[in-house]
Parts: sequence; C-alpha cells; structure tokens
Amino acid sequence: MSEVINYQNDLVKFNNDLFFKYLLSRDTAESKMLRKYIVKLVTNIDCKKMIVKNPEINQNTVLAKNIILDICAVDETGRVIDIEMQMAGSSNSETARFQFYGARLLVEQLDAGEKYNMLRPVYQIIFINDDDDCLIRDYAYRDSKGRIENGNLNYRYFIKMKHIEKILKEKEVKELSDLERLCYLFIKNEYTGIIKEKEEDIIGMVIKMYDKFRNNEPMWSIANQLALARIRTESFKDEYHSKGLEEGIEIGIKQGLEKGIEQGEKQGIEKGKKVMFEMTKELIEGRYHQECSEWIEGLSEKQLRLINKYIFEEDEFEAFKQRIDNSN
Repeated sequence: MSEVINYQNDLVKFNNDLFFKYLLSRDTAESKMLRKYIVKLVTNIDCKKMIVKNPEINQNTVLAKNIILDICAVDETGRVIDIEMQMAGSSNSETARFQFYGARLLVEQLDAGEKYNMLRPVYQIIFINDDDDCLIRDYAYRDSKGRIENGNLNYRYFIKMKHIEKILKEKEVKELSDLERLCYLFIKNEYTGIIKEKEEDIIGMVIKMYDKFRNNEPMWSIANQLALARIRTESFKDEYHSKGLEEGIEIGIKQGLEKGIEQGEKQGIEKGKKVMFEMTKELIEGRYHQECSEWIEGLSEKQLRLINKYIFEEDEFEAFKQRIDNSN
C-alpha cells in the first residue's frame, strides 16, 4: 500500500481525463482488476477477461481539441464495454454524443455483408460530474411499460458522481460502498478517509496506479497541460458568465444618461454596443477558436442576449451557431 501523500496541490486530479485513461487501459494487474471491478459494480456483469482495443495514448491526439479519452474493451463473449470520465458535466451536445458513440460502437462491429445477428451488446459506463436522485442512472430501449426490448444491444450507465454529497448526508464515510468511495475520490480528490488496508482495495489500486502515473514524466507533463487548459477554460467561463453580455448595454445607457443630452446618450449607447460586440467576439473566439465578427454584426439584440446562455451548453461551434440563428 502506498504511504499517505497529500495530492491536494497537484494540478492533475484523480478525475483527470488522461489519468483515467491510463488507470483503466494498462496491462498491469491493478488496471486489469479495476476494469473488471468497475464493470461488475456498475452493470453486474462478471467479465472473465477484457481486452482494451484502444490503449494508445498519443501526445498529439491527447492535446487536440475535444479529444475523448475513453477506454473501449471487449470481453470474452464479444460484448463491447466503453468507459469514460466526463468532468464537463452534461450538455445537449454531450448527450447527443453519448448516444452517437454507442450507435457507432455497434456499427463498427460489422463489415459489409455480415449478418446482424453477429452484433454483440454495447455497454457504456460514463462517470459524469453531475447529480441526480440516485448514483447510477441506466438507459436501455424500453416499451411504454418499462420492459426492455428483446435483444436490446445498447446499454448506457451514468455514474452521477456529485450524488456522493447527498449520500454523505445519510451515512458516514466509513460506510460508503466501493463505487461510492470511488466517486468520493474523483469528486473530492482525497482518499485518507476512504482507503482500506487490504491488498485488493479499489482505492488502494487507484492510488498505486496514480503513483506510477506521476513517475511517468511524459504522461505527467501532458496531464498537467490538460489540467491547465481546463483551469483556463473554467476561469474564462466564470469571468464572462458573471459579467454577462448585459454589461455592454448598461455601459452605453449609463454613459448616455450621465451626459444628460441626446448626443451624449447616443454616444454612450454606441460605446455600449461596441463594448458588447467586443466582449461577444472575444467570448466566442476564446470558446470555439472561430473568427466570427461578420456573423455577430448580423445578430439581433435578442440573439446577442442568448449567446451567454447557449455558449456553455454547446461544445461545438456549428451547433451553437445554429441554435442562435434559429432563435430569432
């Protein structure tokens, strides 16, 4: 068992995308055991053997925009099991992506001419930075009475990690189940109260893998870059969300009223519009890395106000732009 180390000051948290990929994709005893253990805890499927189909971690792809660091494995019966960490929470874009990705994992199983009965079920396990009235929310194709479709091929499980806060109001840390302890670790980044002194403890295995990860300098460096990028994004989001696009209009009106004359009001409003335009342009370019001056100039006041609402709900620029365009 690793000695207790304070990881609180590390940028790379236990929920870091790259560490999560490393944690569950390696060929170590801990990684193999964790894969099987998590699948068992979430789906109740007892896999005898799992082969990770995408264990590679490439620096160029990892640092690319919106890279998905999932773990896609196949068990001894051919069932496809995909596991991922989603700390950005749920958005319209992400919800669509989860469904699309599940469907793609089905489609990719068959080559042209092969029979549909060769398809094996796909199980998606998504650790998500979200809350609900339960820890696990599962989905499958069901009829109006809740009966699962015969031969259903896609199962999706969301582990709502923030629900751990509600669980902690009902029972003590020492009473948490293994899955609850795992969520506690990912959300709070602290393990001293949840680790158990036994060789195959789930938290102990995660800590052991984390120590190996820290000692892998190339991996650790990339993970730090990812962590810094997330911090900048959150800081950017908080700053502009708190300011709001209302500020531009308020500045214009305020300056106009202070001048007390029509010309002053006109100048103030124009300046307000200019401030609002620049803030909107900077916000969109910072979020999506898209030059959009001409598009912004053609937006109505109503559409400009909706930008601050939709920009953090959509991860892709085209989806965001379409929602704004359709809102007029």
